Amino acid sequence: MAGEEVYRELSKKLGAEHSNIVPKLWSIVCSTEEAEMINAMPATAEELASRFGKSLEQIQNMLQALFHKGVVFEAVKQGKTTYRMPRHIVQFHDATTLWKEAPQELLTLWRQYTKEEYPQIPALLTAIKAPPFFRVVPINEKIETRSQVLDYEDAAKIIDAASVMAVTKCPCRMIMHKCDKPLEVCLQLNRGAEYAIKRGTGRQVDAGEAKNILRMCEEKGLVHLTENKAGVGAVICNCCRCCCIGLPYAKKAETSGMLVPSRYLATVDADACTACGLCPDECPMDAIKMNDANVAEVRAEACIGCGVCTHVCPVGAIHLKVIRAEDFIPQ
Repeated sequence: MAGEEVYRELSKKLGAEHSNIVPKLWSIVCSTEEAEMINAMPATAEELASRFGKSLEQIQNMLQALFHKGVVFEAVKQGKTTYRMPRHIVQFHDATTLWKEAPQELLTLWRQYTKEEYPQIPALLTAIKAPPFFRVVPINEKIETRSQVLDYEDAAKIIDAASVMAVTKCPCRMIMHKCDKPLEVCLQLNRGAEYAIKRGTGRQVDAGEAKNILRMCEEKGLVHLTENKAGVGAVICNCCRCCCIGLPYAKKAETSGMLVPSRYLATVDADACTACGLCPDECPMDAIKMNDANVAEVRAEACIGCGVCTHVCPVGAIHLKVIRAEDFIPQ
């Protein structure tokens, strides 16, 4: 397979068949020989050595280099290691961005892709009603006390349930540079943490530090996103309204398919509201306004139940109230 053709084939497998930029990204992270090997995955090192006529040592060295760059992933089952390429464009985006030696050209191309081509993906997911990648997950502290809080919808409890954790830099803010929000805040859990630690892109943390990171992110107005499924996933992202590849698109109906809200809705105690105006300014969805009575008012259709407003309110006039059933979160 010719050089450009194999890069296009890899792009197609990521769902970016018609992209003009993704093949260029592939050409930066791997040679055509390496691309041919990636295109033959999933496979074991032994299978790749046999197919490409190389020694096992040569193949293992190539695999280690590609693992370090973020374009090859390991899966160990019954003592056998199988190698695969990224599952989708988001995984390719995150993993290659965190490659420590990534050239500026790679980050520049990712910025171009995010601006020019990526918006088609949330639009397509929304149009075909595909299962969203992410869901919003608050910390239990500001949830109405009589609401039933499930362990896997409380960010702090997700941390408690994880066996190993690591923190990495936020790939989105590394690429986009649209704000000065903190960078080292993406929490990797379990297998995700093991991967980040082994690859050297993440620093291991304990539950105490992980919760401190969550609270610091809330103080900075960041939103916790995790995988849209019950149980402990692989990551808790802490997202801003401007750089994230999920959160900004939730504001528009035609691109909202990347994420779903939490089960909660921000609710204002009108008697306690002092009309300070902080919550409308800080809401990442622009879901709060001051009404004619000069009281904060939440637009239910726009609120994602993230809880940012509950943390900026100086008098505790806002809390999260459950409005969706438990089965809203897929098992």
